[in-house]
Amino acid sequence: MDYFSNFPADVRPESLSARIAEQFLSTSPDYYRPENGYRGNRGYGFGREIQYSVVSLWANALECARLTGDKALESRLVAAWEPYYGGARAMVLPKFKHVDFTVIGAVPLEIALLTGDERARALGLGYADQQWEEPKPDDPPPWYNATPYEERLAWWRQGYSDQTRLWIDDTYMIGFLQTQAWRVTGDAKYLDRSAREMALYLDRLQRPNGLFFHAPDAPFFWGRGNGWMAGAMALFLRFLPEGSEWRPRIMEGYLKMMAALLKCQREDGMWGQLIDDPGAWAESSGTGMFASAFADGVSHGWLDAAAYGPAMRRAYFALAARMDEWGNVAGTSHGLPAQQTREKYIDHPRVNGDSHGQAAMLWLIRAILEARKAQEAGNPRSLES
Repeated sequence: MDYFSNFPADVRPESLSARIAEQFLSTSPDYYRPENGYRGNRGYGFGREIQYSVVSLWANALECARLTGDKALESRLVAAWEPYYGGARAMVLPKFKHVDFTVIGAVPLEIALLTGDERARALGLGYADQQWEEPKPDDPPPWYNATPYEERLAWWRQGYSDQTRLWIDDTYMIGFLQTQAWRVTGDAKYLDRSAREMALYLDRLQRPNGLFFHAPDAPFFWGRGNGWMAGAMALFLRFLPEGSEWRPRIMEGYLKMMAALLKCQREDGMWGQLIDDPGAWAESSGTGMFASAFADGVSHGWLDAAAYGPAMRRAYFALAARMDEWGNVAGTSHGLPAQQTREKYIDHPRVNGDSHGQAAMLWLIRAILEARKAQEAGNPRSLES
């Protein structure tokens, strides 16, 4: 069975991705206030910086436009970056040497891949290279989660990024930027060093059941936090060559996590705000992230299609049903630091049009479109044997 085609006309991946992209283009990326959607907080821009979830939204919107062949939309998404090369808009590009901020380089690198623009290439590679530069005591710290210089230096001396924090979302923020740099340059250092980083996080953080605590002092399997890990592993497996020394470790962690997620998926296709808690409310961003990892696994043959293909489709239809006419995905968890009680997660606000949920839906659509494109090129890897 082909799991990547035969979608009803009103929820075709092409139309949903375009709707999300149009919603994104209705606002300034550094002042994220989409039409009739989420209004943000001080961490989502408001003229100060482009938040990492918006980075993921933007870059994946570009990928989806490319995969659908929508050149007009692709051009508009590229043009939206133009003000950030200089002038007043450039001032909101992050100056902090911190994992949540340097990931911004993934957007210009996607633009460089699409257009060959040397300005985009230089800007994006600057951020990617910065992620492995020797730290300095006077590196400008962010206003939150600043890591002490001695700790940053210790990680760097071991060959890891000085932005290492052993937080579960770091693997995507580091991996996404570094794999983008590899795609642009072909230089194996970007892929190798970030895959080694991924292996470190797996060794330190993955629990025996395959999932990840939100933090060492927050023993809860938070949906979106685990989603970053799932997406990062699938990302590396898409690009790492078969002979990579890191591929077996990442594949082991990926398969272990996917098996756990399959057991926790609800009948309606969703996953909970807390993955293993039946009393937790159904949350959209984690659902999109997990389903995208399923889609990549089925497409590439890492996962059993008969088990994971239907699970992926159930999640897709559940999320599509949550999208309004403007493209806002409902039921996404507001940004959430690690919490010490179950109730803090259960009682946490859920919002519509949050960039985390918008981006996650595009992750899933990108995986579906990419699988379909491979089939059309004569590589039907997504079909059951």
